Amino acid sequence: MIEHAVLGVFDDFDKAEEARAALLADGFDAAALELKVHNDEAGPVEGNFYVGNTPGESEQHVYDSNYVAVQRAQCMLVVDANDAATAARAGAIMARFGARDPNQLSGVRR
Repeated sequence: MIEHAVLGVFDDFDKAEEARAALLADGFDAAALELKVHNDEAGPVEGNFYVGNTPGESEQHVYDSNYVAVQRAQCMLVVDANDAATAARAGAIMARFGARDPNQLSGVRR
């Protein structure tokens, strides 16, 4: 029975994949790891539109998309751990790759 689940949120899929590979290399079972990617067909929540002109070029009516769309917290890696020590080990490994705690992102305090 799984008593502990560790969730790490990543902004970048490649970092989430690297964390997953590091967990596997550390001996975690692939069946205990689940990588979820959340995409929204409407686009990213922050920076959903490419707009803007580079200063100096707007007089020439040359459009330049100088803003970049950013999609945050799109990947979640879940690790099922059997004990607190294993959960802590998983959390430390994921933190090396930039994982963030979803409770901290939402402002939830437990």
